[in-house]
Amino acid sequence: MSERGPGAGEPVYLTLDDVLELYGFVIAGTATDAARQLRDRDRLEAALARPATYAHYENADLALQAAVLAHGIAESQAFVDGNKRAALVAMLTFLEINGVVISRPDPELADWIISLGAGTTPGELAERIRPARISAE
Repeated sequence: MSERGPGAGEPVYLTLDDVLELYGFVIAGTATDAARQLRDRDRLEAALARPATYAHYENADLALQAAVLAHGIAESQAFVDGNKRAALVAMLTFLEINGVVISRPDPELADWIISLGAGTTPGELAERIRPARISAE
């Protein structure tokens, strides 16, 4: 991850290596184990590009950028298993490295991600994120 932190202007975005490391954590393995579980690198890279694209073209705030990241990972099914768990961890990590901590119980956070598969849009997820955040500083 980049050395830049909150308040440094442009957000810090997750890389493929970052997400493989996070996914390794999700599956109680390593980034190498995670790479073996990756079935579509292009889909994952497209999901990782979404936050910056939304920031540039839609003037998206951090909440919407986090939501499109989670949606992209959850719905791309780039990993063999655990895509929604990876989406949640990536979303929370993206927010935290950019100075935002989400204060909600784990079951509620899980419901947020599961709801994406039931049709919740990134915009609707962003509406849930905004009031749940607290500053990490």
